[in-house]
Amino acid sequence: MNEVILLLLGIVGIFAIACSVALITLGKMIDRYPQNNEEPRQRSLSSPKESTMIAVIMFWAMFIPGGWAVLQETRFTLIVGITTIFAICLFLLTALVFSFAVLSTMKQREKALRKAAISPGETTVRRAPLQVSPIPQTTVTRKQYKRPVADLMLNAFLKKD
Repeated sequence: MNEVILLLLGIVGIFAIACSVALITLGKMIDRYPQNNEEPRQRSLSSPKESTMIAVIMFWAMFIPGGWAVLQETRFTLIVGITTIFAICLFLLTALVFSFAVLSTMKQREKALRKAAISPGETTVRRAPLQVSPIPQTTVTRKQYKRPVADLMLNAFLKKD
């Protein structure tokens, strides 16, 4: 049984190293991503590069005791170790997914801004204002309930701001 656990711990360790490197690289890419209309920002612990470094350090600070707990002989420490390693691997995967989502959103925003920008050679097209015809007011009948709570809830759902 110990050999199987040791093999799985090694596989998780290799997976964790690859994910840590990918997460740090994504943090650097997000931090350096060019923004045209963004003013220079101050670098702090909340900037993407530093926050991903902190996340990776937290991961490894929890992985080492979790790995130690998995290798112990008692059932309780084995369960605690497996739970810890599983939880921090989910944390690392979640951080990777969110980093990919942020980078993808930044790229799509940049594409949209580039597409919306008018090149110097183009002329702008002026369009006539849109004419909207007024909608006639109609009376709406609403069912009245005998219970005041149901009537209050219905009024809350139908409330228009």
